[in-house]
Amino acid sequence: MAEPKQKPGRSKQDYGTPDVFIEAIARRFGRPDFDLAATAANTKAPAFFTLESGQDSLLQDWTKLRNEHDEAVQVAFLNPPFANIRPWAAKLDAECRFLPRWTLMLVPASMGSLWWRDHVLHKCQADGVTRMQFVGADSLYPKDLAICCYGFGVTGSGFWQWTKESEAA
Repeated sequence: MAEPKQKPGRSKQDYGTPDVFIEAIARRFGRPDFDLAATAANTKAPAFFTLESGQDSLLQDWTKLRNEHDEAVQVAFLNPPFANIRPWAAKLDAECRFLPRWTLMLVPASMGSLWWRDHVLHKCQADGVTRMQFVGADSLYPKDLAICCYGFGVTGSGFWQWTKESEAA
């Protein structure tokens, strides 16, 4: 399968996360009950921030998130726009590293970038994940991906084979 051509700064920024990946997250961490960067059409949790309703997620307090039942959030999920990941990673680093919950960010595994060095490396559990096809895309995402897991003061790195086929192997 041919990989799509890169379009820096011009690519679609609101592809949805595949449900099969969210199911794998639910098995490993618990079902996400808050989506930090969503639209009403692509949210992966019952409670979410969306620019459509005037909620700029980066201006919200992520330390006190409440779910749709007004209970403390147990698992927050984030698939940010890939064009500018630094502010999202910085906010996770500043607010979520030591919280007693998981806050998960799905991003390109950009180990050579400054945002990765400053806000991911030694700041969370960063696991490489197999490439996936985002909802609305016509092919696999052309770069390696990572799930950055902030919470409980956990740090490290690894590789997570999240697909059902690889879990059975």
